[in-house]
Amino acid sequence: MNKMTKRVVLPFLMLAIALPSFGQRGAGKSGQGTGQGLMIQELNLTAEQEDQMQSLRFDKEEILIKLRAKQQSAQLELRKLKRADEPNKKKIYAQIDKVGAARVAIDKARADHHMDVRKVLTAEQFDIFQSKMGRMGGRNFHGRGDARGDGRGEYHQGRRHFRN
Repeated sequence: MNKMTKRVVLPFLMLAIALPSFGQRGAGKSGQGTGQGLMIQELNLTAEQEDQMQSLRFDKEEILIKLRAKQQSAQLELRKLKRADEPNKKKIYAQIDKVGAARVAIDKARADHHMDVRKVLTAEQFDIFQSKMGRMGGRNFHGRGDARGDGRGEYHQGRRHFRN
């Protein structure tokens, strides 16, 4: 094979082989719309309910983004305090309280959202919603079960031990 053929044909063949793996995700796999779309279909929401649910989701996400940022900032400060040459126990404990308060705020925001969803749905729809959420194991619609949505688990903080 000459050099020109290798430069043109081989990358094209590699691309042709790889492209099918980038197709849309099928049902049952984590991905935006798979769980959420099926849930909405099963709930048989009215147009007004769909609008209300979408508004609630956006509001919840906006609140959670801000709360997660606050929590991550508090966790970062805690890591800095722990890594200090002479760690201050009192400051570390106070920062741990701030991290905990941020976590509690996230949990409360989720509880508020859950109660708001309950107000939008009928009792029958809410039962379906509850059963679906139970089967998802508490995961969000994107298949993640952690607070931040980054797949690292709820309490992973990139912990490091104190320096000696």
